[in-house]
Amino acid sequence: MEQINFMKMFMAMSDMASETREQKLANRERIVFATHGIIKPQDWDTLPMEEREQRIDNLLTTIKSA
Repeated sequence: MEQINFMKMFMAMSDMASETREQKLANRERIVFATHGIIKPQDWDTLPMEEREQRIDNLLTTIKSA
């Protein structure tokens, strides 16, 4: 659980430093997929930006409610 809290903390800090939507998503992806136990789907890079954002947001919502 501590790893998840660190992930959320780093994401919050990177969101503040991001200037564009693309930068924000790229930073979130790096943080999420560097977290132990979270595996990047094989087709991730072929997904549209909106879908990747939605999946990251869903992950965060799921984690917050756990």
